[in-house]
Parts: sequence; C-alpha cells; structure tokens
Amino acid sequence: METMRFSIRRKNKLSLWRVVAVAVMAFFASSLAFAGEKADSITPDLTSARGVFERLQAPALDILGKSTRLDMLDYWDADSVYRAKNAMSGLSWLIDVAPDYLKVQLTPVSVFEIKILKDKDKLLAMTVYTVGGNAQASDSQVDFYADDSTLAPLDTKKYFKAPELKAFFDIPKGSATTMKEIREMIPFPTVEYSANAKNNDISARLTVGEFMDVDDYNIVKLFLKPEVTLRWNGKYK
Repeated sequence: METMRFSIRRKNKLSLWRVVAVAVMAFFASSLAFAGEKADSITPDLTSARGVFERLQAPALDILGKSTRLDMLDYWDADSVYRAKNAMSGLSWLIDVAPDYLKVQLTPVSVFEIKILKDKDKLLAMTVYTVGGNAQASDSQVDFYADDSTLAPLDTKKYFKAPELKAFFDIPKGSATTMKEIREMIPFPTVEYSANAKNNDISARLTVGEFMDVDDYNIVKLFLKPEVTLRWNGKYK
C-alpha cells in the first residue's frame, strides 16, 4: 500500500514537470515569434521609394550617409522637415515622400527624385537627377535600377528615349521659321525632367531658352511648348 502511494506521488510529480516544460517551451516559442515579427517590422520595404532612398548607391546620393537618410525619413514621419548636413557641408531636405515617389533637395541647385514603376511582373526604380541654377540651365539625368535587394543599374536605353528637339516645338505650316533654323539656334539643348508623384508620367521642359541669344530666344519662344509629357508603357518614349 505504501509502495502504491509513492508511485502515485511520483506520477504526479512527473506530470507537474511536464506542465512546466510545456509552459517554458510555449514562452520561448512566442518570444521567438515576437522577435521575428519585430525584425520584419523594421526591415526596409524593398518595393517603396523610401526603401530605395535608404540603400541606393548612386553618385548623386553619396553626399548623404545612410544614417542621415534614415534621420530625414524619421523626421518626415513625425511631420517635420529635417535639414540635414551633407558631405558638402551644405543642407539637404526631403520635399515629398509617398509609397512610390520621393523627392529630395540635395543642394540649392540639385534635386533627386525616385519613382517606382511596374514593368509586367517586376518593379523598377527610376531616378531623376536635376542640376541647374541662376548660372546654369537645368538639365536632368534619368537612370533605372532593379527594385530588389541588388538595386543593380539597368540599361536606361531600354526604358527611356529622350524626346527629339522637334517634340518641344509646334511650328504651323507656312511659318517663316523652320525646324532647321531652330536646331541651328539650339545646338546643345538642355532638358529638365520631372517625375510625377500621382502617376507614372514624366514631364520634360526645354530649359536652354533663358541662356540663349535674346534675339534667337524671341523667335524660339513663339513656337516653344511649355512642356512635353512622356507616358509609361513599359518604357518612356
């Protein structure tokens, strides 16, 4: 009888340890799950404009370190614009941030835009880097990157064709001024491109006018369009 009582006590003791073991295992499992969830929550969104801004290695963005970029985004999320000191001892600040669009003023004379585009079943990151000021006509460079963990540069010619000079002019039939004459007046055209935060369009504006000979410009501006719009259909053209 005494042996039976010992056996019962032993069995109860083992059951208690099993309960404790299960509880401990459950605790660690939930902790690991929480840790994983937290880690996922701080992982940059590789398909957003801000995610590209955080990690893109492009010459124009070299003046902003990664920690500086993160600070700029944190302030933006807090409804504040952070004028961050850049590597050129100047100030940079964000102008606009959306899921698929970001615009940052790098220097007083340079702006950098990021636009996320879709081509069939893949995403692309387009960047537009514009430089210009009082002493220089604004001119832009358009580049494309694979919007994945590599952010590898892509062949811009595959996705973007710059409009010809004649696309910026509307010359009616019978005009005394010809396109050939305008080409002679503008041997080195400069174009400012701007991405659109609301859609995938790009606006293009011929900017050389204000730096031309005054008499030539007075002729050119009679036929000059305010801007040209490029539509996205897997490429700009």
